[in-house]
Amino acid sequence: MIRITDGRYIRHVYGTPVVADIFRATSNIVTMLMRGASEIVPVDEVNRALLLKREGYILFGEENLNPIEGFDYGNSPVETSGLDLEGKKVVLKTTNGTGAIIRAGEGTLIGSFLNITSLSRYLRNREVHIFPANLRNGVSTEDNEFAYALTKKVLEPGSNIEVNITRARNGNGASLLRGKKLEADISFCLQQDITDIIPVYREGKIVKADLSF
Repeated sequence: MIRITDGRYIRHVYGTPVVADIFRATSNIVTMLMRGASEIVPVDEVNRALLLKREGYILFGEENLNPIEGFDYGNSPVETSGLDLEGKKVVLKTTNGTGAIIRAGEGTLIGSFLNITSLSRYLRNREVHIFPANLRNGVSTEDNEFAYALTKKVLEPGSNIEVNITRARNGNGASLLRGKKLEADISFCLQQDITDIIPVYREGKIVKADLSF
């Protein structure tokens, strides 16, 4: 069974949870691990992030698409893709995505178009609960289109998801990014299968999952 529940209202989790904040938190998490980060700590409070900075963590984040004072980087996967994070410990604070990951809890998998096929392969024949992170004031097209695309690929391997990507590209989240001159992140986040990495949230940290298929 596959369930889809608004990530703003996580009360129960059934089966394996998957959180998707396509523009841009979960896409950025996948990119951080691609660039060599050893762990990513999602937080929902700026002060928690700043405390971890004293312990040597690199801070990434945004609030309503704006930079956060005292952080090292924003939440752009395009920016992250050019960084060397080999062995680095990272903290991420975003408007919606990191909170949804924390609420979904232990064992949550991180979904993006960047790793959708490897993720769907792992989830096949499992009970799955997908949580689109959405926006504070409503649903986001790209998160829900990802949920539909992942569902298709779990149930029917090889499914064509171009229609979902097109809708995501033309949706409300993309419009918000264009308004901030962040068009490059739209294209980056809508790439399919550039990695097999599946991030998992374990004991307060996101790491590469060692999953058997």
